[in-house]
Amino acid sequence: MATLKNEWVPLIITKEIIEQKKELKKILLKYGVKDPEEIEKKIENGELPEHPTYEDFLSALALKNNIEKMKKLVGELIEEI
Repeated sequence: MATLKNEWVPLIITKEIIEQKKELKKILLKYGVKDPEEIEKKIENGELPEHPTYEDFLSALALKNNIEKMKKLVGELIEEI
């Protein structure tokens, strides 16, 4: 039974990846950029106001990092199965 539970973990994490990608996409579309770092550059160049844009930048960066970590974890878990 424990093996069956372990087989569901990659699916659960994949669902979370999809949800976080949707949230990341929403933030990136709001500023018309392809990655969080572009938001930071636009703030530095004065193209975007610092507040609340910087908070969105930090959220987008965290989402991007979480997605990358979860993708790696899913790959490792699938190899174990």
